[in-house]
Amino acid sequence: MSRSMQIAAKAAVLAAALLAAGAAPASAHHAFSMFALDQNVTVTGTIKDYQFKMPHVWFYLVVPTKDGKTEEWGFECHSPNLVARKGWTMGTLKPGDKITVMMHPMRDGSKAGSVAYVTLADGKTLWNAQSLTQP
Repeated sequence: MSRSMQIAAKAAVLAAALLAAGAAPASAHHAFSMFALDQNVTVTGTIKDYQFKMPHVWFYLVVPTKDGKTEEWGFECHSPNLVARKGWTMGTLKPGDKITVMMHPMRDGSKAGSVAYVTLADGKTLWNAQSLTQP
C-alpha cells in the first residue's frame, strides 16, 4: 500500500470514529414522552438536593403526605444554559428551601416530573425553559 493510501485510510478511520463519537450523545438524549405533558400537578415540599449540571438540571424534594409521612420526588428541568436564561443559578435552590413545583408528572405514576415552574418561599416564580405559557 502506498504512503498516500495509508494516510487516506487512517483519515477515513478517524472520520468514522469522530462521527460515531458524536452520534452517541445524540442517541442517548431522551424525548419528554415519559411525562404526561397534558397534565399539570402542583407539589410542595422541602429541597433535599439540587444538581445544576448538564445535561439537565435536577432537584429532589421531600413532600409530606396526607398520612403524615414523607415521599421523595425528583424533578427534571432543561439544561443549565436554558434555565439560566430564566433566572436560575447554581445557588437558586438549597437543601431545606421550601418550594412549590408545577410539573408534568411521569406517565407511569412514579414520583417524578418535568418542571413547568417553581415558586420559591418568597413568592418568586422561576420558569423552566419553554414551559406552559410563561410570562
